[in-house]
Amino acid sequence: MRENHHHHHHHHWRDRAGYAYRAGAPGPGPNVHRLYKDKDRAMVAGVCAGIADYYGWRPDGIRVALVILSLFMFPLPVIAYFIAAMVMKQKPAAPPYRSTEEEKFWRTFSTRPKATFSELKHRFRALDTRLADLEAAALSEEYGLRKAFKDLERGA
Repeated sequence: MRENHHHHHHHHWRDRAGYAYRAGAPGPGPNVHRLYKDKDRAMVAGVCAGIADYYGWRPDGIRVALVILSLFMFPLPVIAYFIAAMVMKQKPAAPPYRSTEEEKFWRTFSTRPKATFSELKHRFRALDTRLADLEAAALSEEYGLRKAFKDLERGA
């Protein structure tokens, strides 16, 4: 077992390229993760493919589930499918996300809100760490001395 193992995974927070310095960046904006019909991967109207895309599943699993439900509960699943086909909007041609990180955030937010809350909690923790570093730097004696020297150089 490694020596000094305790909390070794948190040290990257304080690096300039680390999490704490990116955590305050503007968020991805309003949620664009929506349930759409996916005509590109459709077998009938794209409803199963759209549901699969929304949850990050394979369309075949949704299709098999629909067939099994239809065998046992006919005609309700078939009626629900055609209502969904009429109500659901077509998936936009251009992806609604600006980056893969934004897509990951909104997919998780829509399908697993607890995971998103945990991610936000870590971001706020990282921001708190960053603010503590800034506060320590601003209140240090070295900062006060540097400021005094700069004021002297300017002739203040």
